[in-house]
Amino acid sequence: MKIAINCAFYQPKGGGIKEYIHNLLHQFSILQSDNEFIVYVLQDQYDYAKKFLPQDLKIKKIPFNSGSLSNRIKRSLLEGRFWRREEQTEGFDLFHSPFFHAPRLRKTPVMLTVHDLRLYRFPQTYEFFRYQFLKKRVKDSIRKADHIISISDFTKEEIENLIGVEPGKVTVVHEAINRESFSDKGLKEPKDLPEELKKHRFLLSVGHMEPRKNYDRLLDAYLKVKENPELSDLQLVIVGRKDHSFKETVERIEKSPGVHYLNFVDGETLLWLYKNADLFVFPSYYEGFGFPPLEAAALGTLSAVSNISSIPEVCGEGSLYFNPYDVEDMSRAIEKGLLDTTAIKEKKTKMEENLNRFSWKKNAEETLKVYSRFEKKGE
Repeated sequence: MKIAINCAFYQPKGGGIKEYIHNLLHQFSILQSDNEFIVYVLQDQYDYAKKFLPQDLKIKKIPFNSGSLSNRIKRSLLEGRFWRREEQTEGFDLFHSPFFHAPRLRKTPVMLTVHDLRLYRFPQTYEFFRYQFLKKRVKDSIRKADHIISISDFTKEEIENLIGVEPGKVTVVHEAINRESFSDKGLKEPKDLPEELKKHRFLLSVGHMEPRKNYDRLLDAYLKVKENPELSDLQLVIVGRKDHSFKETVERIEKSPGVHYLNFVDGETLLWLYKNADLFVFPSYYEGFGFPPLEAAALGTLSAVSNISSIPEVCGEGSLYFNPYDVEDMSRAIEKGLLDTTAIKEKKTKMEENLNRFSWKKNAEETLKVYSRFEKKGE
């Protein structure tokens, strides 16, 4: 089969979708399937893609640049003609969009990967004009797609319930983390960290600074935990770039002794924090998958996490759980993860078992199986 993959999000700050594309394509290259892949990237990201994607891929340019919101909307409005021309020129057998909208093609089956439906659950997390554009475009793309990959059972249920897609049209293929990237091999202590983190125990939380990450309740729970004399010197570290509606939370952090907001940090600093945290806390109340607890686990750190959305599905029996809307429950789980040695030992054993459920190799193999649904008879 000849398969076209829209990699417009393959760029240095492409976030989780960029990581998904990167790992999927590298695994395709390793597996060396009989398929021919044509990878499409934005014209100003072509050199970046040539540098970091497998050399055996055919990479072509989408005639638009990355950048501003207006650029993205312009591309979405005008690129249809480009895709239809490519469909005719390349004659691909399947078009895969690794995100939740795709062009309309004349004959080629279209497949989407849907990572979450935050667009409908939390519209305030999008710029106004982008939301207005996407809310109809995404629903139309999902309904018209020939098949959909969902990254979790939770997101599959959202697709069925919010968009009205029949269950047989959606296949769950879990994402993963790259274990090689989350290793303490050769890890050095960062120079610019607050000295308190080198002297005292600390909690770590990672995620964009926005309301659904639930940092205000985490702050309340942290202050309650510190009332325990055994944990009075406990520190809290929050890592994540400022996204939206963050001002009041950041102001509160700045006034809270023992709380450190580090905004965006480099990869080595993040690994050190994961490795040296006494407990990772993930209070988010909405995630399509939720990578950070797995990343912490890869560095040997136990997590206390929310018991809703996709998080229990991903963390399995290898984490402690709490109701993210209940500060008392959150503080109890944090104390347990810091002081209950029996529970800590038991959960850390389960934590490693849970990590083994996820791999990019498995993700790629299962994705290829979905592709095979569209093989023409006689091929």
